[in-house]
Amino acid sequence: MNNWLAGALALSSLTMLAQEQEAVHILNMTPIATDRPNITESAQITPVGWLQYEGGYQFSRAAETYGAYSLLDRNQVEQVLRFGINKKLEARVVINANTLKTSSTGIVGPMRMTGVDPVTFGIKYNLLVETNFLPHATWLSHVTLPWVAAGDYRAPAQTNLVFHEQRLMLEKSLTKRLGIASNLGVSGGLVGSNGFVSDGMFSLAADYDLGNDFGIYVEYFSEWFWAGSQFYNTTYFDGGFTKLLSNDLQLDVYAGFNLSAYTSASLPTTGIFIGTGISYRLPLARYLK
Repeated sequence: MNNWLAGALALSSLTMLAQEQEAVHILNMTPIATDRPNITESAQITPVGWLQYEGGYQFSRAAETYGAYSLLDRNQVEQVLRFGINKKLEARVVINANTLKTSSTGIVGPMRMTGVDPVTFGIKYNLLVETNFLPHATWLSHVTLPWVAAGDYRAPAQTNLVFHEQRLMLEKSLTKRLGIASNLGVSGGLVGSNGFVSDGMFSLAADYDLGNDFGIYVEYFSEWFWAGSQFYNTTYFDGGFTKLLSNDLQLDVYAGFNLSAYTSASLPTTGIFIGTGISYRLPLARYLK
């Protein structure tokens, strides 16, 4: 009986020690690194075994003069789920719901579309860890399936067009409070009639730690696409604030506008966008044991 009691006490002590070590590990983790609210996605990987949720709402208005003049209002609910598989790899799912209202001076009158966009599945893979000379570098790969959608955004059953996106993400700390980041990406049709590379993007962002868990960022980004033999490019500027409520919980608010009117773009557009969101992570692997 004494041996049994001693074994039980030893097992209990080991369990308590493991729990204390896990608690210390969680407390010592770096604050949550999010892909939102800007276009420049983070080069950081979600911690191993942790599930990270990033969600928000965005309203945008754009006036396009490609063909007949049109005015588009979009209300979008954005959601990203990220799970850390190992120190270099995370799996991710992007689910966006939209309500799009369009008015036009052409033959087509006002139109309203609502539903869930085609769902995107993907991974992030870390290529380089930041050093004194090299940036943190990560590769993102996405596949979007047009039939995994709902409402007006669900493609017909016979549609075989599968989209892909490839993106290189770079980050570098300049001081303890100031950092810069950049993304360079291409996308197109993985299966179907669309070109393998028909769209692309570039972004450059700077972020600054204001103290008291507040952060601020400014960003320039550009989106481009080919339509036949014509190249179109649209540029934007945006900025926003983040607030850490804990190491695992962040709030954000942001706004931006279209720069096309000032850059002689071949596709003249004007527009604004504003949004807000919340990001949270939890140690999912602990609950799956």
